[in-house]
Amino acid sequence: MKKIMLICAALTLFGFTTTKAQAVLDKIDRASDKVDKAGNTVDKAGNTADKTKSTGDKILGFFGKKKKDSSQTTETKTIIKISGVTFSALSGINEDVKKDKNVTGTKMKFNSAGSSILVEHTGTTDDLLKVLQKASPNVFGEKNIESLEDGEIAVKVK
Repeated sequence: MKKIMLICAALTLFGFTTTKAQAVLDKIDRASDKVDKAGNTVDKAGNTADKTKSTGDKILGFFGKKKKDSSQTTETKTIIKISGVTFSALSGINEDVKKDKNVTGTKMKFNSAGSSILVEHTGTTDDLLKVLQKASPNVFGEKNIESLEDGEIAVKVK
C-alpha cells in the first residue's frame, strides 16, 4: 500500500512539472510563430518594393551598415622612390603623404642612396601625385619628378 501511495504521489508531482514544462514550450512555439509571421510580412512587403534584397539585408539596413561606393573600394599601392633626401626630410614627406584622406597606410624605407615610401591609397597614382604636389611643392615639383608610372613615382630632390 505504501508503494501505491508513493507512486501516486510521484505521478501527481511529475504530472504538474510536465504540465508546466509543456506550458513553457507552448509559449516558445507561439513566439516562434509570431517571428515567422513578421518575417513573412517583411518578405511580402519587400517583394513589392525591392525584389533584390533578402530579409537579412533589410534587417541589417536598420543598423546603419553602409555599402562602400565601388569606385572608392579599389586599393592601390604606389611606390614613391626618392633620392637625395635625409632621414628627417623623408619623415616629413611621409607625414605629408599620410595627411591625404585617400591614403590608408604608408611604409617608409630609408637608404642614403635611395629611399622609398610604399603608399596604400584609393584612386590612381596620378591623383596621388597631384595631392602631393599641393602638399609638398618643393619636393614633388615638376623639376624633381624623374618618372611617373602606374604604381610608381620617382623623385630626385636637388
